[in-house]
Formats: sequence, C-alpha cells, structure tokens
Amino acid sequence: METPDEARAKRIERNRRMIESWRAGESITEIAREHGLSLSWTGRLLRQEGAVLPPIRQGVRRADLPVAEIIREYDKGASMQALADKNGASYGTIRRLLLRNKVRIRPHGGQNAIELSPLLTPRSRG
Repeated sequence: METPDEARAKRIERNRRMIESWRAGESITEIAREHGLSLSWTGRLLRQEGAVLPPIRQGVRRADLPVAEIIREYDKGASMQALADKNGASYGTIRRLLLRNKVRIRPHGGQNAIELSPLLTPRSRG
C-alpha cells in the first residue's frame, strides 16, 4: 500500500504528463482516455496546471470528429449509435453534432418505424 506522499507524487507526475500531452497537441478526450479520467476532471486538472482551455459549457466539444463524413453517412442510413461507435464518441455527441448542423433526425426505430407502428395505423371500427 502506498503512503499519502507516494500517492501525491504519482498525481503530480500524472498531471505533468497530462500537461505535456496537451502542449504536444493531444485532445482532452485523448488525454482523459489515456489516464482513465472523465473529460470534466481532465479539463479541471489541465486548467490547474495552466492550460488555457475553451470555456466550460455543456462539456468539451470534440474538434476531432469528421463532421461532413458523419453527416453523409447518417444521410445514407447509418444509425447514430453506429456512427458513435465508429468515431469513438457517445450517442449524444453524434446527435448534438447532427442537430447543430441542421440535419433532419429520423424517427427512432429506423426509416420504416412510422409505417410499421401499430399505434399509427388506422384501426377498423366495428
């Protein structure tokens, strides 16, 4: 078991490596993943080490996503979850990216969901 001083020394070394990675051009997402930390905690630690990051809003925006390619694939029928998996992002990130770019979002359940839903088909009365 490590002593409190050893744990503190490990954190200081981790933070030093994180700021070096930031200065070398790695994204916050890459740094967080590398160290097993959340994006918000990674951002906080980097700020404490003197990094100038974008202002905090709903989270850190992913500047590394191929926006045009994601929109093109979604328009061709790819699901948001498939695009999230392919790009190492969350479903919510892909959805926000599409909405921000004014892409019409398909209904849940795919293209045929409206036609197949028994709730939306007229019932005969009799």
